[in-house]
Order: sequence, then C-alpha cells, then structure tokens
Amino acid sequence: MRRVTPVILAAAAFLLALDIVGAFTERPLGFPYPALSVVSFLVYLAVGLLAAWRSNFAAGVVSAALVGFLDATLGPLFAWLIGHGPLGQTVTEPRVFAYGIAVVAAIAGAAGLVGAAMASWLERRRSIRGVVPR
Repeated sequence: MRRVTPVILAAAAFLLALDIVGAFTERPLGFPYPALSVVSFLVYLAVGLLAAWRSNFAAGVVSAALVGFLDATLGPLFAWLIGHGPLGQTVTEPRVFAYGIAVVAAIAGAAGLVGAAMASWLERRRSIRGVVPR
C-alpha cells in the first residue's frame, strides 16, 4: 500500500482541484460542470493502471475505487462551499448524496479494473519480450 499511496493522494488532490475550478467557472463562464466527469473517468483509469503497475492487480482496483470515493465525498462538499455545486442541490439531501457516492465509487472501481487489466497486460508483454520487471 505504501507504493500506491502517492498515486491515490495525487489523484484525489487533482480531482478536488478540478471540482473547485469547475465550481468557480460554472456560473460566471457558463462552463458545463458535467463535462468534467470524462476527466474524472480518465483519472480513475490512470490510477488503476499506475497502482496495479506499482503493486498488484487488486491494489489498482481498490485504489481507483478509493479515489472515486474521495472525489464523490470531498468534491461536492467543496463545490457546495464555493457555490451551488454540481447538481444545484443542498447538502441536507443525504439519500441523493449517498447514492452519488456509491455510483461514483462503483464507476471508479470499474475504471480501475480496466486500468489494472491494462497494467497486467502491459507487464506480461514486457516480460515476454525479455525485459525483466523490477
């Protein structure tokens, strides 16, 4: 876990900053906040790939799901503190908030699964060619 902690923290910080920038630019510039979900998905995929490459397959999937959980909890909270948030809802709607966290964590886990599978495939290809992994 020690090898994947920097990946998790860097990805969570990046997505938190992305949520903050999205909340700032949504109203005055008319920036479409939901378009940031594509970037989030790519980050989950990259976390799964990097964490699996640095540790193992399961660590890649769990790391991506953890980043998704952190993004789904901290991102909207900071967005609501700055402005009206991604959906224009209040924090007092716990069912909607909990459902959003579950869905984002599941999507992040699925993206992490794909990323970890890519890392596993790349590692096998590297060992087939004669390059010995560290």
